[in-house]
Amino acid sequence: MSWKSLAVCTLASLAVVAGASAAEKKLPPWEKPVKAGRYLYLEHCSVCHEINKPKSEKFGPVLHRVFQMEKMPFSGLPVSEEFIKIKMKVGGGIMPSFMEVLSDDEIDKIVVFMKTK
Repeated sequence: MSWKSLAVCTLASLAVVAGASAAEKKLPPWEKPVKAGRYLYLEHCSVCHEINKPKSEKFGPVLHRVFQMEKMPFSGLPVSEEFIKIKMKVGGGIMPSFMEVLSDDEIDKIVVFMKTK
């Protein structure tokens, strides 16, 4: 293989790798975790939980800046992704279970969105 052929192959390989990397970063808006999580939150959680304001008339706890709190509202347990995911799956008290409604991936996206608030 000549020097020029090797250079062309190397550049072609780099272009393929760069193209694949760019394709991963340019997800359609509906597949981006924060945006998808926002829509899922609005559809399934916002009826009971306020996330945009520190006070609410809704009957679920306010989740505004929940990941910046030391303890979860109502339960007083430490704030963690795991606790929130489990609570969403199994429910408890007046909160329904979303195990049959939301996939693990959808729950993950909701948590990603909650972390931005």
